[in-house]
Amino acid sequence: MAFTLPKSRRLQRRPQFHAVRDDGERLPSGTVVLNWRLLPADEPWQVGIITTRSIGNAVARNRARRWIREALRRLQGRLAVPAHLVFIARPSISKACYAWVAKDLDRALKRAGLLAPEAA
Repeated sequence: MAFTLPKSRRLQRRPQFHAVRDDGERLPSGTVVLNWRLLPADEPWQVGIITTRSIGNAVARNRARRWIREALRRLQGRLAVPAHLVFIARPSISKACYAWVAKDLDRALKRAGLLAPEAA
């Protein structure tokens, strides 16, 4: 599996984000909130990231998006269930470091049952 997060794996349209919010589930975890909606087995997973102005200026919002994308990129091989994922960055992400964000993403995906166990 390639270790990239291509644009084909990203949610890009507003109705897709609304469908995840309206029909899916929600789980807060530290610096992020995970919203997800399960898909049929033959569909690929896709991800969307929301960063609001409460996080800070454009530099802070872009950093938060990069950190979330990078953490997900490292975990993508372990995603066990096809789903649309939407991560919402919380204001606390602006005071966090990348390691905290990666840990919060990992914890949220495990608690949601979307992540396969690590290979030993």
